[in-house]
Amino acid sequence: MAISAASYNQPSVPARFQQARQSLVTLKSTIGQSKTTEEVKRETRIRFATQPVYASRPTYGMRDVYTERDVTEDRAVYETRPTYADRPVYETKLTGSRDLRGFASATAAGLDEKADFSVQVGSGAAARVQFTGSTVAVTQNGATHNFAYTASAGSFQSAMVAALSSVSGLTASLDTSGHLSLKTDNAESLTLAEVTNELLDLSGTALDKLGLSAGTVNRQQTGTVREQNGTEQVQTGTETVIVGRESVKTGSERYEVGSETYISGSEQVEDGTESVVTGYERVVKTTDTAAIERRTKQMSARQAMVSLIKAAQNDIGSAGAVGTRIAEGLAGIIGVLGSSDPLSADKLDTAVSNLDKARAAYMTSAYSGSGGLFAKSV
Repeated sequence: MAISAASYNQPSVPARFQQARQSLVTLKSTIGQSKTTEEVKRETRIRFATQPVYASRPTYGMRDVYTERDVTEDRAVYETRPTYADRPVYETKLTGSRDLRGFASATAAGLDEKADFSVQVGSGAAARVQFTGSTVAVTQNGATHNFAYTASAGSFQSAMVAALSSVSGLTASLDTSGHLSLKTDNAESLTLAEVTNELLDLSGTALDKLGLSAGTVNRQQTGTVREQNGTEQVQTGTETVIVGRESVKTGSERYEVGSETYISGSEQVEDGTESVVTGYERVVKTTDTAAIERRTKQMSARQAMVSLIKAAQNDIGSAGAVGTRIAEGLAGIIGVLGSSDPLSADKLDTAVSNLDKARAAYMTSAYSGSGGLFAKSV
């Protein structure tokens, strides 16, 4: 980039170069005049230590899970039932062959006065049955019972039936045909017989007049009957009954058995205080004004550099390579001086050398009109 001659003919830039160099030389001459010492800068800080952070958590174990349940078994169910047997039914029955319904008396039926016969049931005592014109008498075991009747319809038949039924173990009746029917109570044998007449007894037999005949009639089976003969236990089914209890494992479970302490992290805790070096500083030990003057000249030289850089930037411009390098060189001088660092002769010599190079480059570029010479000399 070409720099116009008009810009370099401005007297302010060379004058600032000269002023800045003079300030640096003057500063160097004052280096040994001040009595300074370098002191350590310290500060008290809280000291920290790292310690673990503990927490508590439950601990677990595994255990079996049991369930109580009934213990059952199947049993037969029984009930008591009656038992039966078929028993033959026997009957001893004798039926006459003559219809006796139309006779009002024994005489009307053709029976002689005191006509009689005997009847015996099983092995019991025989009974004598005797007819008269007004009674039917029954003698058994020495006792006689008279059953009176009147000559009217049915009276004779009723007395006759009642008299025969009074014999022990015998039941008498007239069937629907008017025939005399004799039946033993317990199917014993039935025996009918003639009775020998006593002296002067001229009566005939009574059996044939009643349609009966002498003889013995034994029992006959007339059928069967089912009768209970006992009981029996009969299984009617089964039932489930509880016979006890048992504990059965049904699974497992996790349960809390206690707790434990574990490290969950760390933390910084205050562990006292400590003195820490934070830096160093140069302290003026003299009471004269040389140190103050030196510091004032240092700040003046720095301000001169700043003004010089700004002037160079305005004159040279930021786009050209020469102007940029000159501005960078001047900024480096400020970096060497610093604002508070302790100065030394070496630092000041370096600043003066850099300043001379920047001035030479500036002046060469101003006369030549181009940046090529500066690029070679820097």
